[in-house]
Amino acid sequence: MNTIIVLFGLAVLIAVIYKLINHKDKTPDPLDQMEADANAKLAEAEKAVAAKMNEVLHVAETAAETLKATTKPENMSDAEWAMSDQNPNRVEVAPVVVTAETTVAATIDTTTSETTAEAAPAKKPRAKKAATPKAKKAQ
Repeated sequence: MNTIIVLFGLAVLIAVIYKLINHKDKTPDPLDQMEADANAKLAEAEKAVAAKMNEVLHVAETAAETLKATTKPENMSDAEWAMSDQNPNRVEVAPVVVTAETTVAATIDTTTSETTAEAAPAKKPRAKKAATPKAKKAQ
């Protein structure tokens, strides 16, 4: 009988040790949950920062390309650059036709220091109105 009690005690001891080693709590630790939430928020913030940095780099690259495209080449004069197809600020100007009957009025825009010529319409002679007889006053 003593051996049975000893074996039973040994079995209980082994069961307790096994239970302690493989113990898994069913309720999660609140600190572990907070840590998991913080890590998830940190990952989202890192993704947002990476996306914003990519956007900033894209804008910077686009600005550099635009600056490079809009910079006048050194071998061009200002007049050539103004008429060049590479100039994004190029303005198409309609030709001004001046005939013997038109006068040219030159105007200077003081804000841009540009001179523009405008063709003034030719003056037409006035047609004389037909004289209307005046009615005599009755006396």
